[in-house]
Amino acid sequence: MSTSIGIAYADYVPRLIAQYRGAVDHVEIPFEQLLRAPQALDLQRSVPVILHCASLSLAGDVPIPAPRAEALRRWVGESGTPWVGEHLAYLRADGTHLHLAGHTGVPFGDDLDIGYTVSPQFSEAVLERVACQTAYWEEFLGVPLLLENGPSYFSMPGSTMSQSSFIAALCARRPATRLLLDLAHLSVTCANMQLDPHAELAKLPLESVVEIHVSGISDEAGLCWDDHAKRVPQSVFDLLDHALLRATPRAITLEYNWDSSMPFGAIAADLARIRTACMAVAA
Repeated sequence: MSTSIGIAYADYVPRLIAQYRGAVDHVEIPFEQLLRAPQALDLQRSVPVILHCASLSLAGDVPIPAPRAEALRRWVGESGTPWVGEHLAYLRADGTHLHLAGHTGVPFGDDLDIGYTVSPQFSEAVLERVACQTAYWEEFLGVPLLLENGPSYFSMPGSTMSQSSFIAALCARRPATRLLLDLAHLSVTCANMQLDPHAELAKLPLESVVEIHVSGISDEAGLCWDDHAKRVPQSVFDLLDHALLRATPRAITLEYNWDSSMPFGAIAADLARIRTACMAVAA
């Protein structure tokens, strides 16, 4: 099966597709963006759509509000997405320690929505929670749920394993688990945790990878950060080349969705670089 090469949705994407015909096989659209701009799904007329998500809080213990869950299920049906990618992360907390955030002056409710996917504690308890929640949401949505490794900026207290070991253990616990491998996130995590990214890549069950993300990276305040406004560095392309030796992804998505001024020629060149990497393995 050939690998679909696509791009994350941004305002410029329709113009890119029209100008570089054949360069984009699919567009990945965040579910949260469809809530605000449903017209983004008009791209379905040009290319297939893959739905991404940052709402389920798979590693958390506070459920998603029912109206948002129903909206996600509706957009899964309307988009015709073959799967939904979701982060191995949490977004909500139960407000137990709300008093600790009192100094911020932010009017939180009883449940706190952080608004950003946060890397969880990598422990046995969280592993069991993620396995159960993944199975539940796959049944609810009616499509596979791909778990995406998020970027880690510090070691979460209480963790008993690394991110790669956690993901490997999850796939062993639940063989039906499918992965969305974000290579920039892997690189960021390893830089911040002082790990070798190629060694960590080797620990992952790459046979479970269905989709791969590639994007840019930046350095600030002594940390390495995920950055969709920067071009993919050679180090991430090197990880892609190595991953493709063991993984056979159905899709690879270039995430350049934080800067609409990025030159189209640069985007097209990086899409071509990804396609060449896939063709080299297939040859």
